[in-house]
Amino acid sequence: MRRSGLLILGFVLNVSHCLDMLDMEEDMEIDRNVIGILGEDIFLRCQYLGQNDITDASWKRPDSRMKRSMKKLTGYKNNKAFSKDPDFSAPASPTNLTVKMRVSTLEAQGEYTCVFATDEEEITNSMFLTVLARPDIHTVVTEDTDNATHYQSVTCSATNGKPMALIRWEINGSPPTDNSSVEMRNTSYTNGTATMTSILRFPTHLQDQDRVTCVVQHPTLPDPTTHVTVGVETFMAPNVTIETYLVLEDGEEFWVVTCGAAGGRPRADITLVLPNQETSSMLQKEVVMDAADTLVRSYRFPAELHEGENITCLFDHPKFPHRELRTTTLPAFYLSAVRLLNPGLADSSYKRQAVESVVLVEGQSNITIGLEVVGDVPRYSIVCTKEEQSLPEGVEVIGSVLTLQGPVELHHAGLYECEASYYSHRASVLLDIAINPQVKQSVTVPPSIRIDVQDRLGDRFIECLAADSVPVANVSWVLPEGVSGPSWSSLTSHNGTYSVSSVLVLPACSAQELSMECVIDHSVFVLPERRQITIPVCAPPNITIQSSSEWEEDVAYTLVQCTVDSVGPAATISWSVGDSDNSTSQLKEGQEQVQGQPEHHANGSVTVCSVLRLPTSIFSGQNVTCVVDQLGLERPERRGILLRGLESPVMRVFVARQSRSLWLAVCEYRGDGIRAHLSWVLPDNTTGHISFRSGYEGVRVLTNLTYEFPLALHEGQDLICLIQNHHGLKERRTVHVPRYYISSVRVLNQTTPLYKPYGDEFVIHRMSLKENFQNQRILLKVYGSVPTYNLTCHRNDGSLVQMDGGALLFQSKVTEQDAGLYTCHASFYHHKASVLIQVEVTSENQQLMMVFIVCFSSAAAITILLIVTLCVFCKINGGDRPASKSCKKRESLAPLTSLTQDLCSPELRKEKAAVTVPGGGGQEYNQLLSYSIVIDARSTV
Repeated sequence: MRRSGLLILGFVLNVSHCLDMLDMEEDMEIDRNVIGILGEDIFLRCQYLGQNDITDASWKRPDSRMKRSMKKLTGYKNNKAFSKDPDFSAPASPTNLTVKMRVSTLEAQGEYTCVFATDEEEITNSMFLTVLARPDIHTVVTEDTDNATHYQSVTCSATNGKPMALIRWEINGSPPTDNSSVEMRNTSYTNGTATMTSILRFPTHLQDQDRVTCVVQHPTLPDPTTHVTVGVETFMAPNVTIETYLVLEDGEEFWVVTCGAAGGRPRADITLVLPNQETSSMLQKEVVMDAADTLVRSYRFPAELHEGENITCLFDHPKFPHRELRTTTLPAFYLSAVRLLNPGLADSSYKRQAVESVVLVEGQSNITIGLEVVGDVPRYSIVCTKEEQSLPEGVEVIGSVLTLQGPVELHHAGLYECEASYYSHRASVLLDIAINPQVKQSVTVPPSIRIDVQDRLGDRFIECLAADSVPVANVSWVLPEGVSGPSWSSLTSHNGTYSVSSVLVLPACSAQELSMECVIDHSVFVLPERRQITIPVCAPPNITIQSSSEWEEDVAYTLVQCTVDSVGPAATISWSVGDSDNSTSQLKEGQEQVQGQPEHHANGSVTVCSVLRLPTSIFSGQNVTCVVDQLGLERPERRGILLRGLESPVMRVFVARQSRSLWLAVCEYRGDGIRAHLSWVLPDNTTGHISFRSGYEGVRVLTNLTYEFPLALHEGQDLICLIQNHHGLKERRTVHVPRYYISSVRVLNQTTPLYKPYGDEFVIHRMSLKENFQNQRILLKVYGSVPTYNLTCHRNDGSLVQMDGGALLFQSKVTEQDAGLYTCHASFYHHKASVLIQVEVTSENQQLMMVFIVCFSSAAAITILLIVTLCVFCKINGGDRPASKSCKKRESLAPLTSLTQDLCSPELRKEKAAVTVPGGGGQEYNQLLSYSIVIDARSTV
C-alpha cells in the first residue's frame, strides 16, 4: 500500500515535467504574416514568454550582399538596446522585441527572423513582410472638336500602385451610357508597381450631368473603394429674344434690332435675316454684351428702310435640334394730311378744298395758328413759305405752330403753304390769311366779372377778372387789417375789348376765418361792384415724436424726430431740453438740430421734419419737447418724450475650453452710451491669437475681446483684462487658468504584473480572456484632476481598438488573434498617461486541464501528507515494539526516503542515538527523523 502511494507521487512529478517541456516550446510569440504600406509605419511583434534570462535578442534578415548570411537590424546586446537600420526603432526590452518599422522601399518585403539567446539555447522564429504601395490618383479634363461636335475626355490615373488598381466610371450613380467610350491602359514596372489609366470620352451636348465619378479600388486606400468626383462642362439651351426700337443721332433716325441669347452654354451664334439683302451692306453691327453664357447682337440701319417688313434673327446652338427663329415686323409709316387747329380763325365762307382761310384783324399781336398733322410717323418737321418765298419778318414756325408776333399789318396777308415731312412721307396745307382793317369802337361795354380760386402748394390763388370791357376797368382788393399777400395784375385786348386780371396770393387757411373783397370800378357802374371771398380756419396739425439711436466714434447719440403734417404753409419746429418751458432759439453744447425741407403733397398738405441729435450719456433720463408753431394755431403746440436712463456697465472675464487643442479667455463689456476699450495684459513672447468683436443694440454696446492660447502656455497662471473708456472708467479683471494633471491609468480588472523595468517605468498588466466569449471588457480608470479626457487603446501594430466609455471592448467572439500587447492612452491637452496590457486568450479545454492538474496535484499532496503523518505517529507510539518490527517498518519506508528531502545537518544523519529519559529505567527511544516533501505544480493562471 505504501509503495503504491510512492508510485502515484512519481507519476505526478513526471507529468509536471512534461508540461514544463511543452511550455518551453511555446515561449515565443510572433506575428507570422504582416502587411506593410510603402511610406508608412508598421509594428513587428515578437515576445519571449519563457522564464530564462535572455543574454542576446535581435531581429535579422538575409544579407543581400553576402549569401547565407544574416544581417542584424535591431535588438538588445549586453542588456543595451541597439538599432543598426534607420527604418527600425529600438525594442522595448530584451524579452519584448516588438519594434516600429518604417517601410521606406519596396525591397523591404521579405522574411525577418526574431532570435532570443539564453545561456543554454537559442530560440528563433520567422515572419514574412508583404509590402504594398498606395497609388497616386490623378484626374484631368481635356476638350476637342471632331466633325463640329464638341467632346470632353476625362482621364483618371492610379499610378505606382502595388498591386495594380482597378478603375471604373459612374455618372449619377450609374455606368456611362452608350454615347460614351472608355479606354483602359495599364503599365507595369520592374519594381513590382503598376499604373492603371482610364479615359472616359463623351459628346458634351449629350451630357446632362456636370460631374462624373472615377471609382478606384485598391487595398491600401483609406476606403478600399474611393470615389473621385470630377467636374465637367455641360451645355444649356439659351433663352432667345428679339427687340426693335428707334434711335435719333445727329438728326438722323435708325432702326435698332437687338437679338439676344442669354443663359446658354456655350454661347449661341446669331444671324440677322433681312427681306432685302441688297441693303445688307448698310447694316451696322455691334456686340452689346458678350459674356460666357450671354450674347446680344445689335443691328442698325436707316429708318426709311424696310418699313412694314419682317426682320428675323437666327439662333444656332448645340442644344437646339434645329435653328431657332424669332421674327418681328417693322411698322409702316404714313402722312395723310395737315389741318388747321384754330377753328375760330377760319372763314367758313371759304369753300375751296385743300385751302384753309384765316382772318385776322390789323393790330393784333401774338397770334398763333396751330397745325394738326394726320398720319402715323414717330416725328415730323413742318416748313412754311409765303407764295413760294420765305416767311415775312415776325412770322415763324415753332414746332407745329405758325406764330405772328405782331402787331399784324396788311402786308402779312397772302397765301401760305405749310408742309409736314418725315423722310419720303409728306403732306401739306394752304393757308389763305386775310387781314381786316381795325375798326374804332365808340361804344362803352361793361366788363364780365368772374372770381376764380385755386389752391396750389399750400397757397390760395384768388383771381378777380374783369373781361371784355370798353374802356379798361379798374380792379382792386380790400383786405382785413393785418392781412397781406403778393398780388399782380395783367391787361389783354381782343377785338378792341380789354380784360383786366388781378391775382392775390394768400395762405390756404388761417387761425381765424378771414373775409376780403374784390372791387371792380368801371364807367358804366354807378357804384363799384364788389365780390367777397372767405378763407376758412386751418385744421390743427398732426404732430408725432419718436426717438432712435446711432453710434459715432465710440459714442452713442439719441435722435429725437418731430414730424408735423399740416396744411400750408409749413410749420416751424423748435426744441426744449430738460425742465425748461421755453423753446431753445440757440442750441447748447452737445445739441445738434437737423431741419428737413418741407414736403408738399398733391392734396395741399405739407410735411416738415426736424431731428434733434443729443449725446446719450449726457441727456439720458431728461425730457425733450418739440415746440410746433403754425399759422393755424393760436399758440404753439408742445409734444414731449422722456429719454430712457442708462444702466451701469457689466464686465466679466472667464476662460473656456475649445473643441480643438486650444483654450479661450473671454473679456466682455456691456454698457450704455459709450464703448469701452479692452486689452489683455499678457507676458512677453505670447503666441496666442487675440480677436475683437463689438456690436450695438440701440444705445447698448456689446464688446468682446477673446484670447486664444494653448493650455500649456498659461496653465495655473492669472490673466488680466484692462477695461477703460473716455469717461474715466479703468477696471482690471483677473481670471485664473486652472492647473490640471493626469497621474495614472489603472486597470480595474484583476491582473498580474508581467514585467516591471527599472525605477517607476510602466508595469505590463497580464490578463486572460475566455476564448469564443463575446462582449468581454477590460475596465480602465484615469486618476488625476482633469475634468474630462480622451481615452484610446491600440494594439502593438498600431491599429485602434473599440472602446465603450472607459472600457476596452471585445464585442465579437474572442480568438487567438486578440492576444497581444495593448497600449491605452489617456490625454487632456498636453497631459498624458498610458498603461500596457498583455492580453492572453485561454480556451475552455486549457482551463479544464489546468483545473484537473491542480485538483489532482492537491489531492495527491494531501494523501502523501496523511501517509507521512501516520508513519510518524506509528513511529512514536511503536518504540517498545520488538526490534524486528522496527526494522521492518524502516524497510517499508525506504522507498519513500528517496523521494523526500532531509532538512537535518550531516551530523544528524548518523546511526540513531539512544536518549536516556530520566526516570525511565534506562529505556532508549529511537530518534525521530524530519522530512520535507516538495510538490511543484505549475500553471499559467
